[in-house]
Amino acid sequence: MNTADQFKKAGYVVIQSLLDQEQVSRLYDYTLSRAELGNKDDGQVPGSPSFYQDKEVVALEKELHSKIEAHIQCPLLNVFCYHRVYKKRAILRTHKDSVRAEISVTINLGQQGDPWDLWVMDYDENAHKVTLRPGDALIYQGSQLAHWRGKLEHADLVSQIMFHYVARNGKNKNAVRWEFVRKIRKKYRELLGIAY
Repeated sequence: MNTADQFKKAGYVVIQSLLDQEQVSRLYDYTLSRAELGNKDDGQVPGSPSFYQDKEVVALEKELHSKIEAHIQCPLLNVFCYHRVYKKRAILRTHKDSVRAEISVTINLGQQGDPWDLWVMDYDENAHKVTLRPGDALIYQGSQLAHWRGKLEHADLVSQIMFHYVARNGKNKNAVRWEFVRKIRKKYRELLGIAY
């Protein structure tokens, strides 16, 4: 079964080595070097710094956009990019994403310790454990499938990148326009010298 068929059938697919090791190493170091500048409480994982529309992550999304579309055979509109450095004892509670994140991609950049498993429910409500090695990606129907991670106990400083999309020809394509206001606010914060 190819990646597009698996995505269509289950609502998610793992892509191994979407990033090469040079990219992984550079981006892992970059995200850790900026971690203390991030938003430490965005309401989802308190204490684990996050960044919205980071310039390096945005550039990476542009580089990978066509590859991601090819893997799931679906034209996409990027709504926003995100990255987070999870710290020991972090918990990502069970949730579904908003329609702004109809289709999401999460990429593991690395961790100090063991890989931190992610869990995702398929369309039939079966839970699947997903282990991403550095450079691996999970593409999933973020607004339809519940996903979560248990408490981070066997690693620290897990760096994860997220790209969030809507289908180019789908019902949620106006999310790109709505997100424009948030991006303008981000630019304003940058002008004021506020990192996240």
